Amino acid sequence: MGASAPSGSPKEKHRIRKALLPQLKRQWDIDPALHNIAHSGSRDKPRQGTRPHDIARRFTKAGFHFVPLVSKEFNLVCHLQIALLRKEEPGNVLQTGGDIDNRLKTLFDSLSVPAHENQIQNLAPAAGEDPFYCLLEDDSLVSGVEINTERLLEPLANPQDVRLTITAIVRPTKVTIESLGIPWWMVLGPAAFHIKWPSVST
Repeated sequence: MGASAPSGSPKEKHRIRKALLPQLKRQWDIDPALHNIAHSGSRDKPRQGTRPHDIARRFTKAGFHFVPLVSKEFNLVCHLQIALLRKEEPGNVLQTGGDIDNRLKTLFDSLSVPAHENQIQNLAPAAGEDPFYCLLEDDSLVSGVEINTERLLEPLANPQDVRLTITAIVRPTKVTIESLGIPWWMVLGPAAFHIKWPSVST
């Protein structure tokens, strides 16, 4: 088998974060509950800004203003269902390339607010990335994960890329007025990501 893959680099993780940002931003725009939260007034500074501004101030790192959807503030956790398409036959999730934990860690980090500023050093928000919407405050809010594999028929530029569709099933740990309306089911993807999932080698 191929050698174990190390956890992805900060640059790779941020590339995945950027790929998912437009979909999460759209979710805040089209979902009625999130739209109401997004346009409600600031609690920290009444008559100055909105709730996302409050959240972004708490998750400001290295010039980025992150707004996670699944957060401790909203008393939410999420279960992830991951459909993974590769050029190989379905299966071999545990055997192919070894170290599935590092690959999942790469993905979870990419769905989360960076834990440390050095993970996004020398980077700056591009147009449309302020605030920067992401799925998770941190990966401790992932309550479970399922992975299904299928063969990818579409060629990808990098043979080690995979195409992922991620279904996030969100549920409250404590029911509040805000958490009652937040969408409990959303699909992110499909998108091609490089998370070091190498082919089987002989």
